[in-house]
Amino acid sequence: MQHHHYILSLCQSLSQSGKTPSVALIKRHASHPLPLPEILAVLQKWKKNPNIELPKPRQAAVTPISTEQRLDKLEVRMDRLETLLEKLLDKKMRTDHTD
Repeated sequence: MQHHHYILSLCQSLSQSGKTPSVALIKRHASHPLPLPEILAVLQKWKKNPNIELPKPRQAAVTPISTEQRLDKLEVRMDRLETLLEKLLDKKMRTDHTD
């Protein structure tokens, strides 16, 4: 049910504007085509509990970092990459000399 929240919000919006949500009204007010089975399922659920609350959208707990912090992280990554590259080149040179 990927359209569940959208259909539920349409039902609530229609209800708040004084209209009784129905399949026809939901289809008419939808911004894109919706599958009839989903409309029916959500409409039945809404009719049982018209005051159902929509879940709040989850926001990623991303704390913005400063440019300096980003540069620090990039420098650490570069150091790791340089170390890895040196190890690989050293290993390659040793294998070339043994052949």
